Amino acid sequence: MFTFRLIPVIAGMLARRGLDVSALLEEARLPLAAARGEVTAPLSRIQDFITRCATRLESPQFGLALAAALPGGAYGVAEFLVRSAPTIEAGLVVLRDFAALINPSGQFRLLIGDAGDGRLHYSFGTERDTLGSHLNEYTIAYIVKQFGAVLGERLPVASVWFSHARASGAEEVAAHFACPVRFQARDCGFELARTVLARAPSTADPLLFQFLLDQAHAQLARMGSLDIVSQVVRALEARLQSGELDAASIARALALSPRSMQRYLDEAGTTYRDVLAHVRERRRAELSAGGVAEATIARELGFSDARAMRRSLDD
Repeated sequence: MFTFRLIPVIAGMLARRGLDVSALLEEARLPLAAARGEVTAPLSRIQDFITRCATRLESPQFGLALAAALPGGAYGVAEFLVRSAPTIEAGLVVLRDFAALINPSGQFRLLIGDAGDGRLHYSFGTERDTLGSHLNEYTIAYIVKQFGAVLGERLPVASVWFSHARASGAEEVAAHFACPVRFQARDCGFELARTVLARAPSTADPLLFQFLLDQAHAQLARMGSLDIVSQVVRALEARLQSGELDAASIARALALSPRSMQRYLDEAGTTYRDVLAHVRERRRAELSAGGVAEATIARELGFSDARAMRRSLDD
């Protein structure tokens, strides 16, 4: 299931071309009420609707056009938290940590390289193509646009990648981001240099940032135990490389006590140890398939060395 709140914006784009959104909603089997607000529906129906809109508007880069049309502030607390962060890196960290407030199944990971450069990765559940071509390009374009807005200039992105394929129009996408763009990657994301990560946005506000951080933690806690497994998975994936994987650290990231977190996991039929093992095994398989050396994989998963990784995951 996918929560989508941009149909009113799309309806406006269609109306400016003399097109009615109602027919396209019906064709995609979405409720007409979605034209007035957000809708939660199977991702395939949202993708079908987006494809139909792109076709009617004759817009092969519809995702980029949608990102340009959407005004800032559409994502509430999570977005304003990013804006008030003290640095670009801090903004990416809170985007990673509070992505569930935007969509529970969307997952961001921020990896910092040895040289201090940062790579933001985005995936959605088990979808190989993430959200599909238009929504993938919308997602990355909107994030890049908003970070550029807080800097007061175009965000200098070093590279961008997408999980979907593009038979044509790749040059236009690369021109939009003003950097090399790769398609058919394992997920979606972009890379920023160390100097960019360290920059302070003009909108940085320590007091507002702390207030919104408290609000975001409260909202995340109110999501309850029904989605506790995906919340723990997201928190673990965000911290694999850092090694801060003890239950207390993860509970703190979710604004829960360790006892409460374990109680919710018990109610969901699992344990913290089992969730951690699942996350590590899945990430290990991804890295192995990409030809990454065992020693490097072990570090990525928070182990001291490859032997410790094998002892933990292969027994």
